[in-house]
Amino acid sequence: MPDTPSTRAASDRVAVIDVGSNSVRLVIFGDSLRAPLTMLNERAFCALGQGMARTGQLNPDGIEAAIATLKRFRWIAGATGVARTIAFATAAVRDAADGQAFVKRVKRECDIRLTVLTGEEESRYAGMGVLFGTPDATGVVGDLGGSSLELAPIGNGEVGPGTTLSLGPLQFMDGDSQPERIRAATLEALDRINWLPGATGQTLHVVGGTWRAVAKLDMSARQYPLNVIQGYEMSADRAIALTRLIARQHPESLSGAEGIADRRLQVLPTASVVLETLVERLAPDRLHFSAHGVREGAYLDTLKPKQRRRDPLVAAAEAMALHEARFGVEVGQEVFDWIAPLFPADDARSARLRMVACILSDVGWRAHPDYRATQSFRRVLRAPLIGIGHPERVLLATAVMRRYSHKAGDEVLDEVRALVSPDDLKLAERIGAAIRLAHTLGGGAPGALAGIGLAMTDTALVLDVPLALQPVLGDAVETRLFRVARAFGVAHQIRVH
Repeated sequence: MPDTPSTRAASDRVAVIDVGSNSVRLVIFGDSLRAPLTMLNERAFCALGQGMARTGQLNPDGIEAAIATLKRFRWIAGATGVARTIAFATAAVRDAADGQAFVKRVKRECDIRLTVLTGEEESRYAGMGVLFGTPDATGVVGDLGGSSLELAPIGNGEVGPGTTLSLGPLQFMDGDSQPERIRAATLEALDRINWLPGATGQTLHVVGGTWRAVAKLDMSARQYPLNVIQGYEMSADRAIALTRLIARQHPESLSGAEGIADRRLQVLPTASVVLETLVERLAPDRLHFSAHGVREGAYLDTLKPKQRRRDPLVAAAEAMALHEARFGVEVGQEVFDWIAPLFPADDARSARLRMVACILSDVGWRAHPDYRATQSFRRVLRAPLIGIGHPERVLLATAVMRRYSHKAGDEVLDEVRALVSPDDLKLAERIGAAIRLAHTLGGGAPGALAGIGLAMTDTALVLDVPLALQPVLGDAVETRLFRVARAFGVAHQIRVH
């Protein structure tokens, strides 16, 4: 049975409460097991770890702010029908002399049972957060929080034993925060990791809100056309140049950067030195930014192995189609099977994207007919899909747009055309034209394509129609068939038998 919302209780929502060194956050997941939507995401900057490097204890003002915040989060979780709450604390509470006293107070006053993660558990959750959104990820995960940096090797769907390092920006706020000192402390800590030399040259998966701010600044500088952090990539050389530039800035000079909180900007120069040093040491083939981290990792860890192994992209598309398509998700599978003879040599990547395009092919029907193509393009391009990179987003959006029109939407495609290869665009055009033919023939209804065949010869695209189904033919069908044939560079033929 597919993992779609139809198989789940309406109240099957999971809340994750993350008590960090700098902020306390509540995330409520729902709608799909393997690719849940974020129904609520609220953050409060409590600065629990502020001053800890000097005092060894949690910030007293931060404790009061955290308690007030957690009381609110407990109430919200109840009001929104959450079935399960996962609550944990990370480096600040773990390392503080009064950390356990804080945990007891939270239980007593907020009725929340906080689990204090070990450094290894935190690094594992960070790695699983990357797997949440990129299940085939390999390389090294680096997650920078307020007080610590977690590093873990990742590959084959698993997270290796990780390491936690006291390199969060708050560790340097009360003393000498000169770049030379931060760089030296980072190098000294990295030198103690015995598995790190064997991980050089691999992909660095970047996690953590402060490091994501580096990606946002890079997007702004490049005028990058897609404001989606998940899957954004950067070369090692560019990362080093950018972090060096940021490290030389005063936080006030960064103020006003779009989409970045001022509190984040205050620690960004320090965090940039740590990232620069890590990139220099690892010499990664690229940096891959993840929008997911310990919270998503904690959620993924609750799923059964079979659920965890599901393709998150397919799961997300099914959930989207269930809510937005006319006839649910079944038609997508039927269309995929029906157009399969046109793509006999597809590799696994192309077949997967074709399947997802078929599942999503009816999500634009509620839009005004004159805008269905362009609205569908934007809807798919910016949808909260996971398990996908930016080039694949453009491919899918183009395929769904061409399902509605063979010519409309060039202006919206031009905005992101540079992100996708010509071969992928050609594939998208072919998939979209074929899906459009299928929906024209059957009206998008379940089972309507049964008995009608589609075949490709060396010279022609052939539509086989039983005599009893001849009434389905018409000018619209022949026009769509011609468009598909032209996309493949062959003639078209209709056979009635």
